[in-house]
This record gives sequence, structure tokens and C-alpha cells, in this order.
Amino acid sequence: MRIIHKDLENNQIKLLTENLNDLWHLQHIISPGDVVVSMTWRRPKSETDKFRPERREKERVKLSLRVKKVEFRKFSNELRVLGEIVKGPDIGEHHSIKIDTDSKFTLLKEWKSDHLDRLREAREASKRPKMLLAALDDERATFGLVRQYGLEKLGEITSSASGKMYESNRRASESEYYQKICDFIQSHMKSKGTSSVIVAGPGFAKKEVYSLLKDEYPEIASKTHLGNTSTPGESGLNEIIRRGIVKRVLDEDRMSMETELVEKMMKEVSKNGKATYGREKVEKAARAGAIDKLLVSDEVLKKKREEVEPIIERARGTGSDIFMISSEHEAGNQLARMGGLGALLRYSLG
Repeated sequence: MRIIHKDLENNQIKLLTENLNDLWHLQHIISPGDVVVSMTWRRPKSETDKFRPERREKERVKLSLRVKKVEFRKFSNELRVLGEIVKGPDIGEHHSIKIDTDSKFTLLKEWKSDHLDRLREAREASKRPKMLLAALDDERATFGLVRQYGLEKLGEITSSASGKMYESNRRASESEYYQKICDFIQSHMKSKGTSSVIVAGPGFAKKEVYSLLKDEYPEIASKTHLGNTSTPGESGLNEIIRRGIVKRVLDEDRMSMETELVEKMMKEVSKNGKATYGREKVEKAARAGAIDKLLVSDEVLKKKREEVEPIIERARGTGSDIFMISSEHEAGNQLARMGGLGALLRYSLG
């Protein structure tokens, strides 16, 4: 997500969405009562015949919409904002504005610190390399880096093995080829700061690479995801993205991190360790300055903002890390059922 212009004195920020994750963040930022200003398509009313109005073509217009409802449609890659027109044609009428993964709009609202944190998280995520990709077969491997603006090709490794070699020489060449692939992955994950790698292609070469990674670089193997493509090379890299493998892995990575936090909290709670949950206990920990990591259910924050927000601000004031936990996976639902607040503590409160 790009922040084009920020004017907090007048409670407005102009934004440009860049990916599906931005829409997920916006679902939890845009609230009823906010105003969204955007270009949109609307069919003007005909004034020629009030009894049988003719159906006119839709026109591109700029509208300010007072939000009544927000719908996140992740399967169609869009956020639909429904509300009442407060500025522009047909004031007082209802309308919906579609925000997709390349939308520019201005949002006017009473900006809270967690809203700004979400924007900051989305903006920082857009700057980071997303993921290392390798599209390969037993003859060549092509590498790419998924960035916010697209795919950056990093290089290619080819095998010197051929069918005319003696069996022992061919196996040695194959081993050298797979070792070079693993070394390339290790080197570039470290230098580019990526958290995951997708190894994909036709045939069994990807499994050979994964097996060698487990032996040579077990930590990287734990962050490696396998996928299928019909071809290696640059077209294989594009196929990895087109098939949605990158999006699935990124969603899994975020879910994995959030699940790990909730499970760690539950483990500490079960042994009366450095963790607690529930509004009253978490609020007590926040007052004592004991919270290291505060876990907040996004759904509970939306429904009980007046209760939850002061706790977040108190924890933030004592240097706590704040994590908004999505309710779209089981660990997030578990946290919501436990009151929507949990904390990993700096020390046990007894």
C-alpha cells in the first residue's frame, strides 16, 4: 500500500492499493461513519420521463461516500464499500465503491494509532522482497524474486549432465547441479532477506532439491514450499505466480506466525508462566508494564473498540509489540473466543 498524501490535521489520507493484503488491512481500517472519496462509475438519473425513465450509460464521477458497510470479497480481489453519497451527484442516494488491488482513493476518519500501524505495516511490506522462486527441471533452474512491483529475474543454472555420459559421471554432474541450486537459494535468501522459497517445476527435480536442502540447509528446508509447473525457466516463474502459489504461501506464512504466537501464549498459560488472556487480566498486565507482546483479535477490536483501545495504548506506551490476529484462521478464532485479548509477558505476574 502506498500513502500518497497524509493530512492528519484534517483526518484524511490518500492511498493507493497494490495487493490483496492491502484490502485485508483496509477491511479493518474503514469503519461505518468514515468517508471514502473516489472516482467511480454511476448511472445518472434521467429527467426526461419520471414515469418511464430511460436507462442511461454509466458515467465516471467523483463521489464522497459516508460508509455504512464494508465487504471484503477475497475471491474476486476486491473490497466493496457501501454507503450514502454526501458529495457529488445524487447526494443522499446509496452507492457502492469498489476498491481493488490498484485503486486510488482518499479516506477521511478519526485516525487511531492501530489504524496508522496497519497502514505502516502494509507500506513496509510493499518495500520488502516477498519470496524467492525457483522454476526448474533436471536440466536448468531459473530463479526470481517476487517484489511488490513484479518479478525480478535473478539468474539461471544449467546442468552439465547429458545422456551420453557414463553413469557415474552423469550422477556426479547431477549432484553438482543440485548442490549449486541449493547454494544459490541459501545465498540469495540471506542477501535478499526473503523468508520463504518456492521450488516448482515438472518432474522430480524439485524433490531432489528439497531433499538436499534438508541435508545441507535444514532451516531453509523448513521454509521451502514445493509446487507444480508445466515448464521450467522464466515461463515457469510466471506460472508459479499465475497459479496462485505465491499468494497461498504468503497467506500461510502470516497465518503460521499468528498461530505460533497464540499457541505460545496458550502454552505459557497452561503452566502458569509468562502469559495471560482476557480483558481484565491483560489490562492489569498493561498497567504493570509487564506485556512484551499484546495479541488482539481484529474482530473483537472492531466490535469493542472503546474497551480494547485504551489497553492497546497503555501497552504501546510501555514498549509492547502489538499484533493484530486475524480471525480468518483457527488460532485467531480461539483468541476471539477467549475474549479477544492475550499477552506474552516480560515476567510472571503470579
